[in-house]
Amino acid sequence: MWIWVAAVVAVYVAYAPLAELVCKYIGIGTLKRSARNQRVIALTFDDGPDPRYTPKVLDILAQHGVRATFFVVGERAKAHPELIRRMVSEGHQVALHAQRHVHAWLTGPLRSWRNVAEAKRTIESLTGRPVTQFRPPWGGFNWVQRLAMARLGLTPVLWSVRAIDWNAGDHAAAITRRVTEGAHPGAIVLCHDAGGADGAPLNTIRALPDILTCLQRLNYTFVTTEEAQQIRQRREVEARSIHARYPWGRRLLIQLWRVIEYLFTTVHHVRDVNTIFRFGLVRWWLGERRDADGRVVIRDGAIALDIHFQNDSVITFATENPRVLLRGLREAREGFHDIALTLMHDPRCRDVEVVFAITLINKGMDMLGFHIEDLPPTFTNRFLKAYMSFLLGMHHPEGFSRLRRGAQPLEMKLMWMTREELFERYGSLEARRREDGPGDGQGTVRRER
Repeated sequence: MWIWVAAVVAVYVAYAPLAELVCKYIGIGTLKRSARNQRVIALTFDDGPDPRYTPKVLDILAQHGVRATFFVVGERAKAHPELIRRMVSEGHQVALHAQRHVHAWLTGPLRSWRNVAEAKRTIESLTGRPVTQFRPPWGGFNWVQRLAMARLGLTPVLWSVRAIDWNAGDHAAAITRRVTEGAHPGAIVLCHDAGGADGAPLNTIRALPDILTCLQRLNYTFVTTEEAQQIRQRREVEARSIHARYPWGRRLLIQLWRVIEYLFTTVHHVRDVNTIFRFGLVRWWLGERRDADGRVVIRDGAIALDIHFQNDSVITFATENPRVLLRGLREAREGFHDIALTLMHDPRCRDVEVVFAITLINKGMDMLGFHIEDLPPTFTNRFLKAYMSFLLGMHHPEGFSRLRRGAQPLEMKLMWMTREELFERYGSLEARRREDGPGDGQGTVRRER
């Protein structure tokens, strides 16, 4: 008897929980976010359409010129085809959230397959367009459902930020805070325009204007999840093409290092800004700094934004080609606009007093307004130089030979700029945003050239 019970349990675990482990938590074959270094966000809405709430969500998106993705339930879409037609006419993506809103762990093989296939037929008949993405209800998986997705050409899509907007009560402010503080380059945000507790989508509707305004101020571009997937795929192709000419040993080293880097950025909360920069928040420990009048502008213990260069940017900045370096400095200038906007509008950065980096990549940074200082030859600084030289040699096309040649040796420097200096140089983008409006209709702010 117990053997049969154990066998049934084992089969069930293999059928559903194991599928969820592989597809949801490990994320094999599942889209959870776009490229980490692209300043885009995909806003998504589940469980609709609902005539009580969905039109209000569409109205707000239209007012802000934002496109989103609606993962709709097939039977609800069939009952309200006019809402599906409106989504399509206003430029939104319509994707699948199953024919019926049931958890994959509670459905057998035949029903699981039909729940995907029927939803695809229903939505394609209403939109007249092919559907390429599927978000399982509650993010639940089983293997038959996943096989159906693969057979029907559907990519499973989950999320990297949750609004948690399905509960009862008045908590619009909490939704706004979760989304705006959780937002990051490449984020896929999970919201709801239906479902949950009675009246719960009203919280989403109340929070949505503030969310869109904040993210537009932070210079994010809103994309659909199909576009987010395409951006990620292009970025992966670019990365492979950069490394394709590297020796196989160095390619293997880069892949292994990505695991270490992921752990480091997770533990130390290092966040992507754009294609050039990442940053972490630390306490300043490098002593007082004074301005030309002798006034103290930085003290030890001040909250500081520690800049990290994206790995691929070393190809641009660690060069002796003046044209390539000049292009890199122009890109860095635009990147600092994004950092200035982050300090202006991200509540986690409201107390930052200084922006700095200890880096080998410092050539030309004085032209961008940074104070550049030599570092004393302490053990820590020698270790940092060796570590950063290793990273540079690993990622640069010329490999470690780049460290042994060149008219000027690469030296570790401290580059820093106060919050006020950053705003004076790069905060003008915010003033231009106020003058020109929210941009091109997708949350894009026009950049200075």
